[in-house]
Amino acid sequence: MSLSAVASTGFAGVVLYVVFRWWNSRIPRGLKRPPGPPGHFLIGNLLDIPKSKEWLTFDRWANQYGDLFYLSMPGASILFINSYELAKELFDKRGSIYSDRYQSTGVVKTSLSNTGRLSNTSSLYFGSHGIQATSEKDPLLVLSETTLKQVIEAGIPETYLYIPSWFPGANFKTELNQLGKQLLEMQTRPIEIAKNSLKKGNARPSTVSALIEQFENDLGRPNDYEDIIKHVTAVAYIAAIDTTNGLLLHFFYTILLHPGVQKRAQEELDDVVGPDALPSLEDLKRLKYARAVFEELLRWNAVVPSGLPHVLNVDDVVNGYFIPKGTVVFGNTWTLLRSKSVYGPDADQFNPDRFLGGHMPYPDFAFGYGRRACPGRHFGENAVFFAIVNILHLFDILPFEGENGPELPTENDFESGLALIIPRSASAVRTLEELDI
Repeated sequence: MSLSAVASTGFAGVVLYVVFRWWNSRIPRGLKRPPGPPGHFLIGNLLDIPKSKEWLTFDRWANQYGDLFYLSMPGASILFINSYELAKELFDKRGSIYSDRYQSTGVVKTSLSNTGRLSNTSSLYFGSHGIQATSEKDPLLVLSETTLKQVIEAGIPETYLYIPSWFPGANFKTELNQLGKQLLEMQTRPIEIAKNSLKKGNARPSTVSALIEQFENDLGRPNDYEDIIKHVTAVAYIAAIDTTNGLLLHFFYTILLHPGVQKRAQEELDDVVGPDALPSLEDLKRLKYARAVFEELLRWNAVVPSGLPHVLNVDDVVNGYFIPKGTVVFGNTWTLLRSKSVYGPDADQFNPDRFLGGHMPYPDFAFGYGRRACPGRHFGENAVFFAIVNILHLFDILPFEGENGPELPTENDFESGLALIIPRSASAVRTLEELDI
């Protein structure tokens, strides 16, 4: 190791030690620090978080330490909330102090298979700009999907969040700078194409063209609001793709594990909708069991099982524990939505019947907490529910038949695999042909 590297490591160690002693000295008399797994010298709990399925480790710590536990990381103090009642108290009743946005290490500073008609990306993002991608190799399509994947990875807790840029070996700054450039290009290139189409008079109807025209007509200064338009469409795209795709993938995974649930939901659809029609928005109100399946899906297999970070903006006291200003606070979603005291002794099992009685709390933690909850929650849940009932009505979802029989996924082991998705009846085939799918 070079002399400069040794010096950098030594300096970092001194800084972390001073910060640790200062943090402990701030705890008022009569209060204490929240419980949590013991950390390591200088790096705290950095090495204790696994690189995959970290929510299972957080769940184990929740069972060990109770309603809340604390982790120390280089550059961050982190608190996990594991109690349903405490999550409501902090994120709702004390939401004014638990709702600051966490600034990640570089990404947030820069910017707030050919299926069908490439609906995954072109319809949700390019469609908002009035741009039609013609193949899955379209340069803008590749740019947006590559950038989205990297943005999601950059937000995974163990990837970048806890390492400050000055920490020895933190060579990810180059990666983040490149990602920042890609984010800027992903926002700028499509809107420039949309603006040129408007000037030529051949723009497709789109969200972006409507916003540009509205700003121009109302204010006469559309360029002043160009950044707003860029950020709104990009953020909406990232949120919609990540959450919607995640929920639908979890749906297929869950149905493969529970064929009886699929059969019962299909019987309800046949009874309410009929075999020769597609579900309408009015039908959704009468699909009680299908709705219970959707709500249980949100609860049992949360798309973001570790939650998203909030930041405490003042010192606070919780259950006799001192929580300093600047602490990063997570709702431990996996644990909260599988709470046996809230959802019953079988909370670890997938059982839609629990939501049929009308007395079970809606699993809204799946969409975030308090003032930082997903603003598009109601639109997103209705869109996914509508997609699920149409899939169930038209298709059978079956395990892939391998050499040794059906290849079923393993519970709590969400990995890539194969499944058979086939039209479930002759009337379904006719409907699909009429829809040109």
